[in-house]
Amino acid sequence: MITLPPICDRSAAAALYPEVAEALGPLPLAIDAARVERVGQAMLQLLVSAARSEGGIAVRNPSPAFSAALALTGLDHVIMEGLAA
Repeated sequence: MITLPPICDRSAAAALYPEVAEALGPLPLAIDAARVERVGQAMLQLLVSAARSEGGIAVRNPSPAFSAALALTGLDHVIMEGLAA
């Protein structure tokens, strides 16, 4: 499981990219979004890319800020498709 930091900006996306890329495979990659307070475009791009991979992603414990950012950008249907509580 990959845990997103509170501030998911460009530097956070760059730091997480290698870990996400290595963890992708035929099964959904678990992403813990409980601590997220702010999400930027670069992190959204990383998550969309991971969601569209072979196994996709399964977001767990989405924070209110994370959910609001996805709804605002219209990406909730792409990123939360594999939502796991």
